[in-house]
Amino acid sequence: MPIATSRGAQLHYTVHGTRGVGPAVVLIQGLGLSSRFWFDIPELLANDPSTPRFVIAVDNRGTGASDKPRRLWTMGTMADDVIAVLDHAGVDQAFVVGISMGGMIAQHVALRHPTRVRGLVLFATTSGFLMGKLPELTALRRLLTLPLGGPRAATNLTRLLLPESKWTRAKEIFRDWPSAMRDDPTAPHTFAAHFFAASTHLVTRKLRRIRCPVVVVAGAHDALIPLRNATVLAESIPNAELVIVPDTAHAVFADDRDLVRRMVVRIEAAEAAAARARVAGAA
Repeated sequence: MPIATSRGAQLHYTVHGTRGVGPAVVLIQGLGLSSRFWFDIPELLANDPSTPRFVIAVDNRGTGASDKPRRLWTMGTMADDVIAVLDHAGVDQAFVVGISMGGMIAQHVALRHPTRVRGLVLFATTSGFLMGKLPELTALRRLLTLPLGGPRAATNLTRLLLPESKWTRAKEIFRDWPSAMRDDPTAPHTFAAHFFAASTHLVTRKLRRIRCPVVVVAGAHDALIPLRNATVLAESIPNAELVIVPDTAHAVFADDRDLVRRMVVRIEAAEAAAARARVAGAA
């Protein structure tokens, strides 16, 4: 079991593929969720016949097999955790992919450690609600009641993550979630620590410093992180590309797990084009 140490905590991660064979990709999950909630996406990326990759999926502190400190921490701490994992895995540079809170962490990774990031794919996330748009009150209420469990938890999760057009398909779309939630439950103190870190995240004015290629991906009907946040995020990063997925909410790739691979292909192509442009400019 690979374990990295970062700022007083041990971080568990999984690897897929062979280091040095294809580009490295690191996956960062959202609030309260372990790397297990990427389900088969790491294998899809690692075993892509056109571009094999070395994929690292991180258990954020507080989740999965990583330590669960009983204290608050910041996005900067979790960004440094990602770099500690890359160091432990022997990876100098990686494409960083994050969803929701994981996308916030990814922004801090790029800001704090720019030489380690080849490109960013940011799903269903924000540069800070104060510069974008706050969650809808109903969505926030559903989010805050999730740690309480109970019979309404599944309904709240469905209505929080999916558009109304897909509520009747929730059991099919979330078929792998019950076992993952049973095996990797979110401790209340982890939920609180993640919520605190996410609520203090605000980097909009700093994002102009990011120079790597960036793709921002958002669900058209996301009530938890409304679409305005993706627009502000993409506008704040030089040359970032915005992709809006129709008929989708916060769980933007829940019923289209190949979406992550397609967006990674997109960022790899953008990074290759940027590299060619630098060579041409130096000639």
